[in-house]
Amino acid sequence: MKSNPISIVGTILLVLLFNFAQSQSFGTFASAVWITDCNQSNFFNTSGSGPNLIGPVGNVFEGANLGVHTQNSGTLLLRGAEVKTFKNPASSNVCVVKMYYRIYQVSAMPGGFSSFTLPILDNCNVGPNTFPSGGPCVAGDQKWQSIIPSLANLTSFAPGNYILEVYYDVTGSFTSTSQCNDLIFLSNGGNNFKANFSIQAPTLVSTNPSTCNGTEGSITINGLVPSAVYSITYTDDGVLVGPINFTANASGQIVISGLNAGLYSNFSLLINGCTTNLNTGVILSNPIFVPTFNPIAPFCAGSTAPLLPTTSTNGITGTWSPATVNNLTSGSYSFTPTPGLCGFPISITITVLPNITPTFSFGTSLTICSGGTVPLLPT
Repeated sequence: MKSNPISIVGTILLVLLFNFAQSQSFGTFASAVWITDCNQSNFFNTSGSGPNLIGPVGNVFEGANLGVHTQNSGTLLLRGAEVKTFKNPASSNVCVVKMYYRIYQVSAMPGGFSSFTLPILDNCNVGPNTFPSGGPCVAGDQKWQSIIPSLANLTSFAPGNYILEVYYDVTGSFTSTSQCNDLIFLSNGGNNFKANFSIQAPTLVSTNPSTCNGTEGSITINGLVPSAVYSITYTDDGVLVGPINFTANASGQIVISGLNAGLYSNFSLLINGCTTNLNTGVILSNPIFVPTFNPIAPFCAGSTAPLLPTTSTNGITGTWSPATVNNLTSGSYSFTPTPGLCGFPISITITVLPNITPTFSFGTSLTICSGGTVPLLPT
């Protein structure tokens, strides 16, 4: 059977009106969620004021930016919550306190809520009017709290911008010290309590220098949060570079340019107090140039040997081995580029044609009788 949304809203309004009519015979007067990040592990207040605040005064959950975190780093955890409740000890009751939470991308439709029950932690110590765990209270006040290692690992989501949304409800009774038939909500006026955070997944892409020993190389860090400012350090052939501040572009990229050939490693990205170490290095290489030469045509043995050029047609100098051409026999000649020119050694083959002695059917002499027929000499 489907619920009527109007009836549900009406029921909630009746509960709230009844709660008001009962002069708040039970309710809440402070609440907070426990967040662990790179800077602290503490309560972030969702309601309350003054000495009743659960977390530090500066830790306000509503509208907070919980920062940028790397996917699966475990640097941002929702670990639990605390709610302080009150009741009239003589006429009302508080039975169960729950926190509800959901995490969703800013650009996506929110899903359903998960619930988390908060067990009783403290009853007010009426004599000194303080909770055993600390903080002022009066008769009927109670603390409900549960903090676990990880209620939700907020870094387990895909890269993007997210909202963490929470609210609470309290089951109790306005008119009985033993029953649990009334329900009130702590939901920021129906808007719930919301904080935001971002997930990134950095990767490295490189471009080699385009000239020998040049500085046209670059390394691009992808998968960052657009327009976010990062402090970056890395090593260049073992020498520390940075920290240097970079701002990611609209595509979530930071480009480190002006790099020569070498090993770049130990990349470390610092943002909102969280450090991400990229456990990959990049090797930038000089371009390799292959020397080219005009072809040397075959020549007859004993002819003048051609000279081997010491500069290739594409401008690479070097030396030959052997250094001169043998004009009597074919052979292979190796060219070694001058060190530092990023040239690649090559070999060429020079063909020497052997001299050929012509032969004829009549051999090397011919005898004929006087007046006899003289044969034609073949060409």
